[in-house]
Parts: sequence; structure tokens; C-alpha cells
Amino acid sequence: MLNRPRKLLYLLPLLFLVFLFSVCILLENDFWGNIFSTVIAFLSAATIFLTMKKIKTSRLYVFLLFLCCLVWGMADLLWLIFSNVLFIDPIDPIFLNFLYTIPNILFTILLTLYIYNNQENWNLQQLLIDIFTFVAFGMVLMWSFIFSNTNLQINYDFNLFLTILYIFLDFFVMVEIGLICFSKGFKNFSTSLILVMLGIFVFAIADFYFAYLDLLNTYKANTIVDLIYIICIILFALGAIQEATHPTIAKKTSPKTLSENLRKPKFSVIVFLATYYILFSLKIFNFYTLLSTVIISVFYWVLTTNTRANTIDKLMLKSEKEMNEQLESLIDQRTKELSLANQHLKEISNKDALTGLYNRRYLIKQLDSLISSKQTNSFALLYIDANRFKPINDSYGHEIGDKVLIALGNRFLQNYSSNGTAFRIGGDEFALIVDNFSDKQEIVSLAQKTLEMVQQPIVVSPYCFTLSASIGIALYPNDATEKDVLMRYAEIAMYEVKSSNQKNNYMFFDKSFINRINKKIEVEFLLQNADFDKEFMLFFQPQFNTKTRTLIGMEALIRWFHPQKGFIPPSEFIPIAEENGMIITIGEWVIDNAFRQIKHWNLNFKQNLRMSINISPVQIKNTGFLDWFIDRVAKEQIRPEWIDLEITETVAMISNTSIENIFHSLNELGVSISIDDFGTGYSSLSYIRKYNIDRLKIAKELIDNIDCDENALLIVQAIIMMAKGMQLRTISEGVEDDNQLGILTALECDEIQGYIYGKPISEDEFEKKYFVP
Repeated sequence: MLNRPRKLLYLLPLLFLVFLFSVCILLENDFWGNIFSTVIAFLSAATIFLTMKKIKTSRLYVFLLFLCCLVWGMADLLWLIFSNVLFIDPIDPIFLNFLYTIPNILFTILLTLYIYNNQENWNLQQLLIDIFTFVAFGMVLMWSFIFSNTNLQINYDFNLFLTILYIFLDFFVMVEIGLICFSKGFKNFSTSLILVMLGIFVFAIADFYFAYLDLLNTYKANTIVDLIYIICIILFALGAIQEATHPTIAKKTSPKTLSENLRKPKFSVIVFLATYYILFSLKIFNFYTLLSTVIISVFYWVLTTNTRANTIDKLMLKSEKEMNEQLESLIDQRTKELSLANQHLKEISNKDALTGLYNRRYLIKQLDSLISSKQTNSFALLYIDANRFKPINDSYGHEIGDKVLIALGNRFLQNYSSNGTAFRIGGDEFALIVDNFSDKQEIVSLAQKTLEMVQQPIVVSPYCFTLSASIGIALYPNDATEKDVLMRYAEIAMYEVKSSNQKNNYMFFDKSFINRINKKIEVEFLLQNADFDKEFMLFFQPQFNTKTRTLIGMEALIRWFHPQKGFIPPSEFIPIAEENGMIITIGEWVIDNAFRQIKHWNLNFKQNLRMSINISPVQIKNTGFLDWFIDRVAKEQIRPEWIDLEITETVAMISNTSIENIFHSLNELGVSISIDDFGTGYSSLSYIRKYNIDRLKIAKELIDNIDCDENALLIVQAIIMMAKGMQLRTISEGVEDDNQLGILTALECDEIQGYIYGKPISEDEFEKKYFVP
């Protein structure tokens, strides 16, 4: 791009030479006029040539202008030689006149090329109408100004041919300029284009005037016509400089808008008619010229209006079609997006968000599909519960628990992609569907494989967990043909595994499970409707000092005698009561009656015996238990040393603030605490130190084999020795014969409870046996 100083450097010499040339014309000095004319043309050509290096988009147009100036300079140089050196009339040489014709040819090429390059922005039909109109107007003008006002004697020679060629080339050039100006619109013209178009237009007018003078044989060199030619050449140079300084940016008409040359014809036609009418009024045109102009204008108006209307209709139709296509495309795109979204939502709705396994919803769908399919002969449904998972959640938090579940889910995905479908149905419960299995043994192998898979250590840094599993299996169609029943049977089998003591951790559903379930439901119903005071009774089993063989206390044991069902053992209704929460009410009834009974015996028979009361884990976890117990002790005026609360090791192992507070408060109150069934659970020393336990009650399972199993003997001996070391009392339950009693006496067990001293009996029998002489 040219800077301002260089632009002035190009322009100032040219303007100065034009000034000198104008002076020569005024002084009618042909010699210096011919010299300055030649120099200006060559200097303009040189200026244009130098600016070509800075121009990119319109370099071809600038090159044609360079050729125009160069050829004009060469023609002026030959004119100077013929006129001022050889003293020959320059108008006579044919080749000299031909040289002056070449710029007109180059202008025609330049404008034609420009129209061709811009025609994509113009409406072709309107362009043809414009060409016809301008040609018609031009013919009228040319006839009115030139041919009608000259008495042309046609004596053919080549110079006359060149003059007529001038006229027609200039006419063609003016038509093209008119087309460009009218089609493109002046507001879309760059400064450089305006300068070039103005130069070519003025050049053509000067040519018309020259031709007019030449036809009348009145042309004289170095007059106003030549000054106009020189000014046009300067305009070309100025246009090239402007293009180099401010390059033109090419613009394309949007296919959605009207073409540049489609404008309302009303203003243009009015201007044309007004101009021609003024010229007619000034008697420059005759009536026939004005009439021709009106006719051409009417045709132009009609054709242009029709073309514009048709184009607008087509454009609107095309725009509507494109909008419809875009809308259809958008609808197709949105349909695909919705389809993908629905597919994704469907997948999400069928998948477990945590593990990536299929969920319970999809399990139900899959069961429906398999049962309804005629191709399904058989399949197995396995319900899998991860044992010991809840303590992980409670002790390490749900985040660690979730990672354990994710690890389990990945194992199911990796191991059952081909021979089964894995599901997570909630919490730590999973399911498997194995269809078209060959025999039952295949399901057994699969269950064993699943157990091994679950039992593999799960590493969640920095922890390592080992789980086990309980698996319930229901077979279609052997066990059930309905999905709900099949799912229920698999779940029943799974819970049967959890509640049984079998070696295998899997079970196939058996009809006998239903009987137990029905029995459980029946017991739960009876329990909810039981009259405690009429149906429940407390039985008491005596506890004796091993050395003195004297009665030191008793254990209160609940018994249920239903009016219709008869005796229902505690092993049947206590677990059910713990499940449904009724154990709290039952436990309070036991404590109330045990308090009343120990108070009666100790006060009426001058005794200081101790009542052992079993406390359920559900009871002690109840937030109101401690306050209620303390209140009952105070209300019944029970001496705390009369009460011994027996708890299981499971309760003692719970490590939280509330349990610690309960044991601490009971210890301060003076109530003794015993660990029931010690030796069969965790048998940890940590909670014994933490909770100030008073007595260890050695489990009956160890006492049963103490006289025949050396290991059982060693365990009991170790417990007793440990208790003495920690200053704890020991009591053995389930002692039934003299051998057992002798061994326990030798091991220095503090207290004895069992059939050897007495079975659990009612309060009346107990009182008669131990208190009434």
C-alpha cells in the first residue's frame, strides 16, 4: 500500500505537466504542446506500471489502463515526429490513426471484462433489458447529435473507417459504462473505480466530439479536445494510485437478496424523460427523438417492473424452499437428537448409576421378556446379598462403601457378559439371570464361582475388605412361572441362607421355605394381637455359687402360651419381634415383671438375690431405653445390685458414644452387666476394658463338649483364667451333669446355671422350691 508522501510524489509532476500543457494550448504552441502531451502519457503509463506491484485483486484492469496510456504516448510521440520533425500532416498516416484507436479497443475489453466478472451479482434478464435500452438510447443520441447534423459524404477510405470505428467503440464503451453505473449503483463504487469510469466516459465523449470534428474536417491539434484526453489519462493514473492506496474489497450479493441491478425503475425513467424533455424544449432534440425516448422508456418500465416482480417471486419461493429445507433439516436433526436422547434416557433408566449394571427395573423387563418368549425353555434367577457390607458403610463412610460396590459391579460385568446378565437391585443386593442352562449342576458351579468372586479381597486404598455372599436360587419353570413369584422365591432362598448355619452359602428354593415363611407371618400376626399379661409368663432358672452350692440369683426367661396355638418357643417369636420392633414393648414387660418378682422375693424372704435379664440389641439401641430403665428402677424402688443385665457380644462391639454412655450410666447406677454366650462371637478384650463388664457368661456350646473335647476345655479354661486376671466373675450356662460340674469346679468357675440345678420354672414353682420350707 502506498503512503501519502509517495502518492504526492507520483501526482505532483503529472499535475504540473498538465498545467504546462494547458498553457501551451492557451498560447497555441503546438511544438511544446506535442512534447508535454507525449511526456504526460508516458509518465502516466510509468506511474500505473509502478502501482501494479501494490495491487492484487484488480491487476488485470490496471494493466489494460497501462497499455492505454502507453499506446497513447506512442501515438503522441509519432505525432510529434511527423508534425515537428518530418513536417508531415499526422492525420494522413493510417497506422498513426490506428494507434489512437487501440485505447478504445482496450477500454471495450476492460469494461466487458468487468461486466463479466460482476455479472454473478446481477440479474441476467435485467442486464439484457438494460443493454437493449442503453443501445436504443445511444442510437437515438448518436443519430441526433452526430449523423443528423452532418452532411456526410461517404467517400470510403481507411481513415473514415477508423473514425466510424471510433464512434461505435465509444458508443459501446458508453453503453457499458451506463450498464455498470446503472446496475451496480454509485453507492457501491470505490473511489478508484469512479476515477477510472469518469476518465473512460469523458474520453468517449471527447472521442465523439473528435469524430464530429473529423467528419466536418474542422479538427485542429492541441485544442480543448486534446486537453480532455490528457485529463482522462491523468484520471487513469490517479485511479491506479488510489487502488494501490485503498484496495477495493470484492462484495458478492447474497442469494437471499435482490441483485444489484434490480431496482425500481420509476426514478430512472422519470429522470430520462425529464432530461429528454428539457433537451426537446431547448430544441436540441426534435419531436421524433423525444417520441423514440418515450417509447423506449415505456418498454423499459414495463419489462423492468415485470422482471423485478418475477425475480422477487422466485426469490421468495427460493427463500421459502430453503426455509422449508432448513426446517426439515432441523426437524431431522432434532428428531435424531431426541432419538439419541431417548435412547440415552432409556439406557440410563435401565442402568444402575453407581455400578453400571442393569437395575431392578430392567430385571423385571427381562423376566417378562423371557417368560413371554416361546424360545425360553428354562432359566435361573440368582439373588445375591453381599454379607458384612453394612459395617463397611457404618465404619468407613458411604464413599468407601460406594467404591466397594463399584468394584463388585465391575467383577459382575467382567465375569457374566457371556453366560448371564447381572443386575444391581438395590443396596448390597445383586441378581443374575442364566437362561437355557443344561442342568442344575451348571447353576451350582455358577453359584460357587460367584461366591469365590465376591470373596476375593477388594482394595480401596488404604483399606482392604473381604466380603462373603448369600445366594438364593429360583428356577423357571420348576419353581414358578410368574416373575413376581419367581423373584420372591429367589429372595426367600437368599434369606434362608442368611438365617441358616449351612456350610454352603447358596440355596435352591424349596417349598418347605414357604411353610417357614407362613409360620413366621402367622407368629407375627399372633404377636401383634397377643395379650401380654394373659399369654406371656416369666420362667426362672436358678444360678448357684460353684464353691458354696448356694443360690445367688436367677435368670428371667420369657415364655409364650397362646390360647389356641399353645406354647410358642422364644426362638420363634423373639427374632420376629426384633424385626418388627415389638421387642421393645416385650422387653419392657419382661423388665417390669422381673423387677416386681425380685423385689417380692428379696423383701419377703429376706434374700439378696440377683435377677439376670436379657436385653435385646434393639432395646439397648433405642434412644429412650436408659431414661426409661433408670425411671423404672427408681419408681419400683429396686436396689441396683439386685439387677444383672445380659447383653450379647454384638451389642458390646458397637463403638459409638450413645452405647458408651449407656454402659457408663448403668455402671454408675450399680447395675451389673454380663456378656451372654461369651466364647462364640468376637470374644474381644477391648470392649471388656471399655465398658466395665462385671461377668462373662460362658456359652452352652462350649460347656456341652467340655468333658469330651480338649479344645473346648482349653477355651473354657482360657476364658476363666482371663476373667480372673481382669477381676471378672464367670458363670457357665447349660451345665447338665456331674462331670461338667466337676471340671468347672476344678477350673474355679464362679457360678453355675443349668439343668443340674434346675430347669426354668414358673414363679410359683420357683418360690416353692427355693423359698418355702
